[in-house]
Amino acid sequence: MKTRDIIITAILSVIVIVLYFVDRNMDTEINYAGTAYQVYLNGEVIGLIEDDQELYDLINNEQQEIKREYDVDSVYPPNVFKIVAVNTYSDDFSTATDIYNMIEERDDFTVKGYQITIKYDENDYYEEEEVPENYTINVLNKSVFEEAIRNYILAFVSEEDLNAYMTGKIADLTDIGEIINNMYFQETITIKEAYISVNEKIYTDAAELSQLLLFGPDAEMDSYTVQVGDTIESVSDEFKLNPQEFLIANPNYRSENVMLRIGDTVNVTLLDPIITFVYNVYRIEQSEQPYSTQTVVDKTKERGYSEITQAGVTGLTLNHETFTVTNGEQSSEIEIIESVTIRDVVNQITTVGPSYSSGVSGSYVELPGDWGWPTNSPYVITSRYSMRWGRLHEGIDISGTGYGSPIYAIADGVVVNVSPACSSCYQWSNGNYVVVQHDNNVYSAYLHLSGFNAREGQTVKKGQVIAYMGHSGYATGTHLHLGIYIGEPFAGGSSQSVNPLTTIYQGIR
Repeated sequence: MKTRDIIITAILSVIVIVLYFVDRNMDTEINYAGTAYQVYLNGEVIGLIEDDQELYDLINNEQQEIKREYDVDSVYPPNVFKIVAVNTYSDDFSTATDIYNMIEERDDFTVKGYQITIKYDENDYYEEEEVPENYTINVLNKSVFEEAIRNYILAFVSEEDLNAYMTGKIADLTDIGEIINNMYFQETITIKEAYISVNEKIYTDAAELSQLLLFGPDAEMDSYTVQVGDTIESVSDEFKLNPQEFLIANPNYRSENVMLRIGDTVNVTLLDPIITFVYNVYRIEQSEQPYSTQTVVDKTKERGYSEITQAGVTGLTLNHETFTVTNGEQSSEIEIIESVTIRDVVNQITTVGPSYSSGVSGSYVELPGDWGWPTNSPYVITSRYSMRWGRLHEGIDISGTGYGSPIYAIADGVVVNVSPACSSCYQWSNGNYVVVQHDNNVYSAYLHLSGFNAREGQTVKKGQVIAYMGHSGYATGTHLHLGIYIGEPFAGGSSQSVNPLTTIYQGIR
C-alpha cells in the first residue's frame, strides 16, 4: 500500500471513531418526532394537542346538563369534528380547555342515538303531485320508534288483528266477516346508529313521535270537549272530519256508534300522516241486489187500471271481496272474486190497462222510483258522500263490476260535458268524465272513466250506456265516482253537490 493511501485510511478511521463517541455522548440532545393530535372542526385546523383522550373526557365531564336532559352517560364532539394522529417535531400545543372552548363556541355537541330515514318513491305519486323529500327522525332508543310505529298501526287496526298478523295466526274466513292478510308501509324506512346534534329534535317519548307520524310536523293540535247531544258523526262534521278519521285520531274509540261521554276531551286535528300504512283485506259480506220494476199492459183491463201483480223481492248474494286500505281509507276499487246467490231477485210486475201503454211495446225495466242505477250488478259502494282528509268527497264511489264495464245514464237528460283526462287541467283528478243535465237544474257527473259512449249535446235516456268504468285521474283503483249536483259542476259557475244516497237513492246501502 502506498504511503498516501495509508495516511488517508488512518484519518478516516479516526473520524469514524470520533463520530461514534460524539453520537453516544450527545444522544439525549437529538430531537426525535413525537405523536400528537391535529384537531379539525368543519374541515378547519383549530389546534394541536398532546392527549386526545383528555379532550374527550373534558367534553363528557363539562356537559352535565345535556346528560341530564337526555338521560345519557356520554356526550360527544360535533359531527364535523375530527382528530388525526400526526408525527411532529413541534412543541406548540393547545390545551384541551382551549380546544373545548372553541368547539363550544362554534358548534353543537352530540349524543349517540338512532336516525330514521323515510324515503318516498316517486312511483307512488301522480305525475302532477310533488314527491316529498326524504324525512329524518332522531330518537335516543330504538324502542321509542318501535313503540311509536306500533301506536301508529293501532290507530288503523285492532290490537287483535295486529297480533294475529304478527304471529301468523290469521284464521281462515268461512263466514261473513273479514281478515287482514297483508300489512306494510309504502315508504322505505331505514334506521341506523348515529351521533345526533343536541340542537336537533330528538324524540324520547313514543306518544309524541306517534303524534308526528299521524298529524305531521306542522300540525296545530286541536281538541274539543264533548257537549250534551254530541255524537262522533256530529263532532266529525263540525271539524271537517269523517267518522273514520275521528276514530283514527282517537283510537280509544273503536266504532262510530260508541256514545261520547259529556266532558271528555277528544282530538279533532286533521290527519296529515308522514308515512303510509297499507293493508289488504279479504271480506265475505252479504249484499242486497235491488229488484227492478216491470210494467205489463193488459188490454183486457179497463183504462186506468193498475195493480201490482207480482211483488218485488230484493235478492241477496254472498260476495267474496278483496280490497286495500291506505291510512284508514278504503281503496275505491274492490275486486269481487266470487259472488254466491243466496236469494234470487224477484222483479216487481205492475199490470196496467191500455191507457198506460202510450206506445210502449213490451216491458221497461227500472229501479223503483225515478232514477236508474249507473253500473251493473253486483256492485259495492266503496266510499260515501262525506268529509275526507279535510275536504268533502262530493259523491259516492261504486266498484266491483270491473274495468271497462258499462256506465249508464241514471235518468233522461242531455250530455253537456264529455271531458278527456288532462294532466295539466284544473280538473285533472277527475280523469275522463261525463256530465249529464236532467230536469230541475239537476246534473249527474260520472268520473274516472276508461272511455266514452256519448257526445256533447246528445240526448240520452235512463239506462243508456254513456261510458265505461276505469281508473283515470286521481283514483285508487277501478271505480265510478257518481256525483249529483244542483247547477252544472266543473264549469266555473255556481253548483252545489248533494248526497246521492239521501236524495235520489234513499234506502240503498
